[in-house]
Amino acid sequence: MKATFQIPDELYREFKAETAREGRTVREVAIKLFEQWLRQKKLPTPHASPIDWQSFEAPLANLMPSQTIDHSTEAMRESITSQWNERA
Repeated sequence: MKATFQIPDELYREFKAETAREGRTVREVAIKLFEQWLRQKKLPTPHASPIDWQSFEAPLANLMPSQTIDHSTEAMRESITSQWNERA
């Protein structure tokens, strides 16, 4: 099937020059591009499952003492460094 569409002059010149450097035709490369685009559209898109924030547990939560109530950055730093000092 023949199709006619408008392409900006500069883009077409660059496209044609590149296909010539590769020893390919504009038609051949255009068909490959259409095929790649269609294949890509058919691929399943990764879908992240929603996070249940009500029961979310941080990955390192088991390292925090259960009695911890202050979750500020400063409190966490103090907690970590105090454990280092206790081991020294």
